[in-house]
Amino acid sequence: MKVHRAVSPRERILGAADRLFYEHGIRAVGVDAVAAEADVSKRTLYKHYPSKDALVSAYLTGRLA
Repeated sequence: MKVHRAVSPRERILGAADRLFYEHGIRAVGVDAVAAEADVSKRTLYKHYPSKDALVSAYLTGRLA
């Protein structure tokens, strides 16, 4: 089990999405891979981002900030 000190699941999900989308491309990465990389369940991922489109939107917003 990984230890996540003071990093919220939302932040872990976005960090994982950032790494995977950058490395493999948005279309090539599924939510299963993001959830696994972030060490969260798919249920937790969908709690924070109801769809892959919502996750991609948050990712792109963060990249533009």
